Amino acid sequence: MTTKLVKRPKIDPQNAAKDPLARLRQNVRTPVMPVSFAAAMAAFSAEHRRNNRSRGNRLRDAWELAVSQVAGVPRAAKDADVRARDGKVTVTVDNPALAHELGVVYRAALLAKMKEIDNRDTIIALTVKARSQRRK
Repeated sequence: MTTKLVKRPKIDPQNAAKDPLARLRQNVRTPVMPVSFAAAMAAFSAEHRRNNRSRGNRLRDAWELAVSQVAGVPRAAKDADVRARDGKVTVTVDNPALAHELGVVYRAALLAKMKEIDNRDTIIALTVKARSQRRK
């Protein structure tokens, strides 16, 4: 359901004047304050989040299936953080060595398997990176 962003007054046709000029003057709408920009953005963001949540879940499931079906991939890769934007999937893992192994050795196989599993989304690239850890 879409949210109306501007409220407009309605003129009752039964109470409308018989004179056409008076009807035109009656149809001039008094300005009604539209909803605030923040309220409009909140409505847009809620709809956007609902659509992206299901897509994100599909990508995470596709990643887990691809990791389990490609031979030789470490099982620790299932716990990765998977995000996508414009068809480019970014996978973030905790271990830099695992990120290198997934990004260099298994990247092509994982990308092909994800494309095969999730054919609803267009996946064009796969990037694997390690989560940064600050030194104290």
